[in-house]
Amino acid sequence: MKPPLHLAIVAGEDSGDFHGANLVRALRQKEPGIRISGIGGRLMQEAGVEMVFASERLAVVGILEVLGRLPEIWKGRQSICRHLRRQRPDLLVLIDFPDFNLNLVAPCAGRLGIPIVYYISPQVWAWRRGRIRQINRLVKKILVILPFEEEFYRRQGVEAEYVGHPLLDAFADFSPRPEKTKENTLALVPGSRRGEIKRLLPLMLTAARLYLRRHPGCRFIIPAAPSVDPEFISGFIPAGLDRKVEIVQEPLVRTLEKVSAALVASGTATLETALAEVPMIVIYKVNQLSYELGRRLISVPFISLVNLIAGKEIVPELIQHEARPEVVSAAMRRSFDDPRVRAATIRELRRIKSRLGRPGGAGRAVDAILKTLSER
Repeated sequence: MKPPLHLAIVAGEDSGDFHGANLVRALRQKEPGIRISGIGGRLMQEAGVEMVFASERLAVVGILEVLGRLPEIWKGRQSICRHLRRQRPDLLVLIDFPDFNLNLVAPCAGRLGIPIVYYISPQVWAWRRGRIRQINRLVKKILVILPFEEEFYRRQGVEAEYVGHPLLDAFADFSPRPEKTKENTLALVPGSRRGEIKRLLPLMLTAARLYLRRHPGCRFIIPAAPSVDPEFISGFIPAGLDRKVEIVQEPLVRTLEKVSAALVASGTATLETALAEVPMIVIYKVNQLSYELGRRLISVPFISLVNLIAGKEIVPELIQHEARPEVVSAAMRRSFDDPRVRAATIRELRRIKSRLGRPGGAGRAVDAILKTLSER
């Protein structure tokens, strides 16, 4: 009797765990008997993935910040490579997380002759284009989620297929509330990694306190990512502000239904906020040396996916030295308080949604993965 198909998946961080879980559910619908193992988080485990290593042990932001996590990163690499060597899955799916996936996991699979499909590709069009050589050498097919990525990769000789952004599925039934019905409530979205939260949440909370001077009726919601203990977040909220702040642990899409604007850490959450048509300010801050090194490698004019897809700045980006409470608070007043500015921003965010295409990206990714399996 032929053994069931065995697929290994490696995803890092909460966004990768979210997309990985959706992919696994779609895979099981089309191939019910498939075995799936790998690295991920709680959502992937709940979707039925046999866990080899927990992705939360690998999450880190910044070039220098990686140094403090090297022992855990190496343990993760050893665990997944040992698993691939012993289990020999039919296919390996890598989800985003390029420094770990492309540099540490893909070479292991390559040496073992395990074909690789990369889902949610490294943003080599933005920085470190030299990674294209690794992709060409190690990856059988790359499944991209942004419209311009397919042509970019094909020009580089990489077999690429545009499947659509998986976030569109989460927002397929989302219906933004009319502006006039929205409460004066703002979201503070400091990211999903502890180091990121330590850097950004105190800044966001201080900016919120300054904003309250002109808007004493305003309230704030902090959505805690699945891997983050709400108690960890509550420790950053100063006395007196706690009456104005609510911590929730729910999908970001649910929080975005309740708010009129948001402060958002640079990352996937900016695109979710755009799909919810919520005006935002994007904030990014890392170790100064990491920032200086990264700035020399980045080849695009913006840091947020929202502005990159738009091809212009439609939401403010406050990066590094600009990310100070008084600057953030002033940007909040300019971006959130003027009805004309808000209306213009919302129009641009709707255009972002139309550029990303239609829902069903996870299903199309599964079709491409199963086709690759059939060709092995």
